[in-house]
Amino acid sequence: MAGYSRIYCVGDEGGYLGSDGINSIHFQILCGEGNRQWLKVHYFDKRIRPMGGLEVIVPAGPDHPDSLIDACLAFYPEHFRSCTSLSQVERAVEGMQSIEFESGEPDGWAQLRAEARPLFRQLKIYEAELRKLEQ
Repeated sequence: MAGYSRIYCVGDEGGYLGSDGINSIHFQILCGEGNRQWLKVHYFDKRIRPMGGLEVIVPAGPDHPDSLIDACLAFYPEHFRSCTSLSQVERAVEGMQSIEFESGEPDGWAQLRAEARPLFRQLKIYEAELRKLEQ
């Protein structure tokens, strides 16, 4: 049995300097748990497209420190368009529905990740742990 344990929301900050939290949400990254962890995207802004046909990424390990930047690269490549290695990676993942980082990275991914870190830090990301509400 598998389920989601965490959610990341990526969007704009609401209110003055983000005082009202996130508003609006462009997309969500759902973190699933099972025999291994995976990240899946849900778009609110239908103009955003993933890299290639990517729908899911499997990090190199549970809560891997690169899992969130890898998900943002896979699911929001337009934000990273200024990275010189993006086009190479897009060609490498063309037609893929998933990337399993525990088995290795697509060609050029490590370089793209390094180039993308400053742009990743600019994203407004909110995190929530999912717990069942006891009523």
